[in-house]
Amino acid sequence: MANFNEKTSDFPKIETSIAKLGEILLELKQNLCNMHQKIEVIVSTPELQGSIKNYKEDIETRANEIETEVKWLRNEIKSIGDLL
Repeated sequence: MANFNEKTSDFPKIETSIAKLGEILLELKQNLCNMHQKIEVIVSTPELQGSIKNYKEDIETRANEIETEVKWLRNEIKSIGDLL
């Protein structure tokens, strides 16, 4: 009998959890819809596409510069290690 009472007391918790999951699902669907709308704006606006392309090129240039600097620093560390 004790097991039956414990299980029935879990029903409100389960129902509350299901309701919360439903709310979360609704919010996720709204977020997805908003993202689709924003993507449509970006795709349909040539100026934004140009800006994105410029940012991408700038980021790639910076990444290459950082990679070069990291290689130089590694060589410096190796040289210092050889001296010690």
